[in-house]
Amino acid sequence: MGAVRGVLLDESVLLSDDGSGNPRLKPGAEVLLRRLRYSNLRVGFCHHEDLSAVKAIFLQNTARIYSFSCVSLDAPDAKYSFNQLLLDWGIARDNCFYVTSKRHDAFTHEIQNQGWLTVCVGVDSGSVMNKEFLFINKLEELLITVCSLSKKDHPECCMIDPLNNIYPLLDRYNIQQLLLGLQELNMKDHCRLRAPHFLKIDNFHEPNLRDQLSEANLSFPIIVKPQIACGALVFKFEDFKEICVPLPAILQEYVDHGSLIFKFYVLGNNVFHAVKKSMPNASFLKSSSEQAGSKPIIFDSLKSLPVATDDQFSVGRLQADIQSLDVDLIQEDTGDHVIVDLNYLPSFKEVPDTDAIPAFWTAIKSAHEARKTN
Repeated sequence: MGAVRGVLLDESVLLSDDGSGNPRLKPGAEVLLRRLRYSNLRVGFCHHEDLSAVKAIFLQNTARIYSFSCVSLDAPDAKYSFNQLLLDWGIARDNCFYVTSKRHDAFTHEIQNQGWLTVCVGVDSGSVMNKEFLFINKLEELLITVCSLSKKDHPECCMIDPLNNIYPLLDRYNIQQLLLGLQELNMKDHCRLRAPHFLKIDNFHEPNLRDQLSEANLSFPIIVKPQIACGALVFKFEDFKEICVPLPAILQEYVDHGSLIFKFYVLGNNVFHAVKKSMPNASFLKSSSEQAGSKPIIFDSLKSLPVATDDQFSVGRLQADIQSLDVDLIQEDTGDHVIVDLNYLPSFKEVPDTDAIPAFWTAIKSAHEARKTN
């Protein structure tokens, strides 16, 4: 089998219930899905027709949140759906995992005919000795298994950005914790560089939420950021009852910034910057919301949220030991410079290819040489 390119997750490895019949993700599943989302692997969910309607809808909605595929394996058009999935993925059929926790799964025969490897999670291998089956104890072992097979198939591969350095930039709470270190960069008689005020919550209906907002120095409007790329801008306390944002979530200060983003792209030792139009100030947004019935503003992606500053600084001081990221900063009316977001491996769409591509390969080669000498 070559390097793994696609992963199809059966509902049996993802879903459990809360004891009252309400579906939820199994422990470890949310972390896995978040990491798979940024893995560049083709990922999909699947289920059989005997799955309850409530669980099927929950699975489909979860797939939609993470931008994954979701197919039914027993429907009349199941074979067509499966073949269409392969076409959409556009990868070799023998480079995929089918992940299940069922000891005897009728679908595994079809999967094996496609040349896939079946990964059984938490299942006793018994006397099975078949190169088309792989047994792991926990779902958390899946990514390590994928990496191990890919490395085995391509021993010349070098990991440029260690996973432990990337993971903090995929979790918005960890990003906020990282940005708290900006206080150490401030110097006397210079503009203050800071992180936005924020609060992590697990429930929008917490009885003391108002007090928590006050203690965190948060006032409306507030940006609601989950740990994946969707969210909302809320204008009043009652808006929390109307939004459907995955929890836990980060409530982040919305900073007026004159509708300008100052975006910094980092490639190794190179720093590029661009000035972009951004979201308007809070007063305009609030007025627009009132005209639309005072509804929260829902974002499909938080990548478009404001960022700014025209001061250069050492990204290394943020202890983000990776080769490619962007830094979103804004300058508020007080003169403070606020870093509102960090993104790993951004698009660099504001940087001309003639600059970005050579800088990218230089960063990769430099990191590769450094890894070989260590």
